[in-house]
Amino acid sequence: MSVRQDIDRLRARIRTADDQYYNRGYSDISDADYDALFADLRRLEAEHPELVTPESPTQRVGAPLPKGGAFATAPHLSPMGSIESLTTADEVREFDLRARKLRKDEAGEALVWFCEPKLDGASANLVYEHGVLARGLSRGDGEQGEDLTRNLRTIRNLPLRLRGDGPFPARIEVRGEILIGKAAFARLQEREATSSEGTFRNARNTVAGTLKLLDPRIVQRRPLDFLAFGIGHAEGVAFATHGDVRRQLAAWGFTLAEPHARVEGIDGVIAFHAEVERQRDDLPYELDGIVAKVDRLDVQAQLGRTSRTPRWALAFKFAPRIATTRVLAIGAQVGRTGAVTPVAHVEPVDLAGVTVRNASLHNWALLAERDVRQGDLVEIQRAGDVIPEIVRVLPAARPVDSRPTQPPTRCPTCGSPLHAEGKFLYCVGLDCRDQLRGRIVHLAGRRAFDIEGLGPKQVDQLVQAGIVRSLEDVFRLPERRDEVLALERWGERSFDNLVQQLQASKRPTLARFLHGIGIPHVGEQTAKDLAAHFGALERLQRADAPQLMEVDGIGAEVASAVVDFFASERNRATLAALAAAGVEPQASSGVERGPLAGRTFVFTGGLATMTRDEARERVEALGARTAGGIGKKVTDVVAGADAGGKLDKARQLGLRILDEAAFAALLENA
Repeated sequence: MSVRQDIDRLRARIRTADDQYYNRGYSDISDADYDALFADLRRLEAEHPELVTPESPTQRVGAPLPKGGAFATAPHLSPMGSIESLTTADEVREFDLRARKLRKDEAGEALVWFCEPKLDGASANLVYEHGVLARGLSRGDGEQGEDLTRNLRTIRNLPLRLRGDGPFPARIEVRGEILIGKAAFARLQEREATSSEGTFRNARNTVAGTLKLLDPRIVQRRPLDFLAFGIGHAEGVAFATHGDVRRQLAAWGFTLAEPHARVEGIDGVIAFHAEVERQRDDLPYELDGIVAKVDRLDVQAQLGRTSRTPRWALAFKFAPRIATTRVLAIGAQVGRTGAVTPVAHVEPVDLAGVTVRNASLHNWALLAERDVRQGDLVEIQRAGDVIPEIVRVLPAARPVDSRPTQPPTRCPTCGSPLHAEGKFLYCVGLDCRDQLRGRIVHLAGRRAFDIEGLGPKQVDQLVQAGIVRSLEDVFRLPERRDEVLALERWGERSFDNLVQQLQASKRPTLARFLHGIGIPHVGEQTAKDLAAHFGALERLQRADAPQLMEVDGIGAEVASAVVDFFASERNRATLAALAAAGVEPQASSGVERGPLAGRTFVFTGGLATMTRDEARERVEALGARTAGGIGKKVTDVVAGADAGGKLDKARQLGLRILDEAAFAALLENA
């Protein structure tokens, strides 16, 4: 193959990958493979400059915008450049050397760099006019982007109006990354198992796909964050350093990526990269490297840029957390909600310091889409501390006798028939053993039955020993004293404490009971709403779907799940057994009565005198409702220490804001 053909092939593959990532919200290629393709293309073009063309991916940013797309396009006030990606310390040192040689003054002296995390999300460009958000664009092709303003306005920590009294710049572009935090994404994936929403494969693709949705109401339900990393065009304001830019963005109410460091010389950049890579799993967002920018903006202007990238900023990527292994078998696993999902058992392989033997496939629709089969050679990727997932099949290495994997028709644990709901298969029996551990941990949780001393490790022991075989067995543990004390790390004091906890938990509120038994689609707030509306378990059990849908916030999907749950003979038998074991949910008098009836509280920041859970319980006992985020029904926001984006949004909406002293006075006088 000629050099020209090599270059054409690389350009075509990179354009396909760019179009997938920027315009279609997914990618069939890993970051490491993409970077390798780009490096090959850049090397060949450097060796053969006569073959460089203006439309080459090395000469542009992002991807061409889709023609006839659902979103209008608009130009950026100043181009959104890409940053040169480097993978070794030697490449970073070479970049620094070139930059120092290009300086027009103080040539050869060490540069001062400002270092930040390289966030793994989707870039956006926000235009503020006199302090008010006027427009939000995607990166697009670097010159213009798609107008995503309606969707971006739903992001909770994105300021719709700059904080402070002004004066504000007439126009300014604030650039940043849209992403989902690790904890929020884990909750989103958990919700997927009981939701009709789409498949959430990884956080970055979920962000890209979410921003393309046409209904902002769906976007609002996704836990997107905006982290600012710089500015573009600015009128009426000037800065001396990138550090000054960060301080002003923070003062205007933007969230910034941490950690950061201002270092002198390139050795400091390399040390920062090593330290952040060590911290990688403990940080709240997914990172794929660090970004280093020359701190002084006048030096940035001196260094200038190439047609594609600035000469004053670099991205130093982390080592990829991807490995190649072979699928030994594809099995099924049962979760707490009864969702039966596929899991690939793979040849053991070391990945980011962990020996991996299993990889997630999320659901049967995704398994069919990726066509993963026993015997396939696959690429697996590990992000943070979560179970690795299969990101790509290498079909060229597939055995000739391979066959597509078929989903099971019966529960692999209890043998019950499975029923399909969207992309998922479900086993609905409460006595299914593989569901049991997760159900008991959930039932004992702080916001359900609140049983101290019955955490995941203790539950594992009790289930593995065969002492607990059903939910009701938990409340019969006092009768199994000798068997429990024979287990490792159990003593008389710990057992007696558990017995006291079990006895105290036998009379939960109806809301805690409904949340604890794990009805599909019924989370903490829905359980409270059902308890308030129906008052007693018996009334709720007799309710049909239309009656359930009379409850504010409950639609057809939740109503159907509740009806099906109570219609199950196995579930009814389990509820009867819980009652026989002494569990008696207390009838609810409803939250519509009380001095705080009609008010909805949101809590942000830390409280010194009580936990958030205690604060929620106090206002709910007085007739109020609580919510996790700012919404149209919220009336009061209680702001503790280090309150975040919720407080900013509450101010913008003119909600009632209480500090801890005012909140304590409200409780005392209610």
